[in-house]
Amino acid sequence: MIRTRLLPGLLATLTCAALVAGCGSEDPGPDPTGPAGSESPSAEASADGAGEAEGAGDGSGEAGTALPEATGEFGDAPEFTFPESAPPADLQVEVLSEGDGPMVQPGAAVLAHYAGIVWGGDTTFDDSYSRGAASMFSLSGVVQGWTEGIPEHPVGSRLLISIPPDLGYGPSGGNPQAGIGAEDTIVFVVDVVETYNPDMTGQEDATVQTEAAELPVEVAGELGEPATVTIPEDAEEPAELEVITLAEGSGDPVAAGDQVALAYAVDSWDGSMQGSSWPSDSAEGTGPFAAAAGQGSIVDAVVDIPVGSRVLLLVPGNEQQPATAYVVDVLGAA
Repeated sequence: MIRTRLLPGLLATLTCAALVAGCGSEDPGPDPTGPAGSESPSAEASADGAGEAEGAGDGSGEAGTALPEATGEFGDAPEFTFPESAPPADLQVEVLSEGDGPMVQPGAAVLAHYAGIVWGGDTTFDDSYSRGAASMFSLSGVVQGWTEGIPEHPVGSRLLISIPPDLGYGPSGGNPQAGIGAEDTIVFVVDVVETYNPDMTGQEDATVQTEAAELPVEVAGELGEPATVTIPEDAEEPAELEVITLAEGSGDPVAAGDQVALAYAVDSWDGSMQGSSWPSDSAEGTGPFAAAAGQGSIVDAVVDIPVGSRVLLLVPGNEQQPATAYVVDVLGAA
């Protein structure tokens, strides 16, 4: 028997193809997830922050090599002390303390504490420590300095990241609301709490609730492996938003306000929207989607669904997008 929930009230939240096009909200705070940097030459990341640099990181003179000092242990709000020299011209990453958890992969969704400050400043422009909760975000939806600087470090690590303007807010003209100019280098301390890597799936031992043969679309892939969804030519478009639990995980149910990481595959009735967060032999994958439940994204549809579950979402079409089918694995919530 198909186990389904009809959620017409959520229809407006699913009009943006955020999982495929990256147009949803992935905001751990107002600044790190602002306009991502544009394409730029590869930055050189240094484990000790002493990489050679040419040119000024803030446009004010010869670039320096020294990094600021940051106090505190993992989980503590840092205090920054800046050297008298100018900032480095390139992306610099210093490991303040190394964790022993899983390695963060490129394209992951990450749960982290962070504090950000403009180079030479005395007040942070944003931090999660003062809010009392770590933030979840996709590395594909943040400033380029985070996209490049956080991967390849294990969970439990405390990182000091110096981001030059071209990998921060320079390409978008700065962030005046946060006091960040277009030529400013920005510095973060980031405590990596958890990672949801692109190859992750829901639980292998989740309890099957709906058999594939009962579904109006074709869902393939064993539990614990990447899934695919295909819409048959004769499949009827959904008239209402349906949430069908394919397999129920043993984690806590997602609650309104939770930050949630989802892996997914998508197909549309007109064939214009097709993709997956999971990498494959033929495609890199987009990486997991992360957002807070209740903020108008696809995540709203998995409220009350336990972490570890696999769910089918059938979304009716409208003026903004065609009717679509998503299969999603609920990777984590915080």
